[in-house]
Amino acid sequence: MRIKFLGTSSAVPTSERGLSAILVKVSRDTILMDCGDGTQRQMIRSRESPVRINKIFITHLHGDHFFGLFSLLQSLNILKKRDDLEIYAPEGLQDLIHKVNEITMSRESPFDIHFFSIKSDKEYEFSGYKVKFFKVDHAGFETYGVRIEESQKPGRFDPEKADELGVPVIMRGLLQKGFSIKLPDGRIVRPEDVMGPPRRGAVVVYSSDTRPTDSVVRESRGADLLIHEATYLDDLKDRAIATGHSTALEAGRVAREAGVKKLVLTHFSARYRKDDMPKFLEEAFQEFKGEVKTAEDFMTLDV
Repeated sequence: MRIKFLGTSSAVPTSERGLSAILVKVSRDTILMDCGDGTQRQMIRSRESPVRINKIFITHLHGDHFFGLFSLLQSLNILKKRDDLEIYAPEGLQDLIHKVNEITMSRESPFDIHFFSIKSDKEYEFSGYKVKFFKVDHAGFETYGVRIEESQKPGRFDPEKADELGVPVIMRGLLQKGFSIKLPDGRIVRPEDVMGPPRRGAVVVYSSDTRPTDSVVRESRGADLLIHEATYLDDLKDRAIATGHSTALEAGRVAREAGVKKLVLTHFSARYRKDDMPKFLEEAFQEFKGEVKTAEDFMTLDV
């Protein structure tokens, strides 16, 4: 799974950061999680093709998380995208998009758009992975976190065992794909004879906008990566509480309670600049002793 941060600012963009948007490449899919204003330009700057997006997840209907969707869809029309597009979002977005298209007399898309209304704890199975949406605590506003889990992967191939069994190199690929083979001397070699135990797929969780909440801890349990909002430093905790956001210290506590492997902080208030980022790391590290990063626009992670 490859994660690319396209926008890491909250509410308004800054000279250093665009608005919320994260690109996820998993299996054969390209997913856009949230689409703040200016997202398509961020994609172009990072040499990512908007046409390749086939799924969009909108975690909630606050403007900094979805206003870029209207212009993105218009560009996809102009670019003559042909493949279907799936949009997962809280109820109401489909009607809003249709109304905007009607008012602006936008031409009909050359591709089909399929809308899915997000429901709490709803799971979707895709080829090679599954996605779960779960409610978070954003000052009472309908908001969802996202859990992406890759399917179980085959165990590691053991070339020494294959040598011992006399498996020709040309036949080893079949065993790695799960097929039994018959050797020239008539012996049958099965995948489990040369493969280790199945491996768990990677798990990535995106908190979206939220106060620290049990749902994020539960869905992030043992995750490889937790992307958690950290809109404020802890000296502005009162403001975080009032607006339904988290501080860096609180995000670190969630990561510790969930036992994640890596924590990435994002969604920073526009009041903070790049020079402030070490303070976010320091606060998170007070609670979480694992690997912590502060997201930057165009930062890419392989999970």
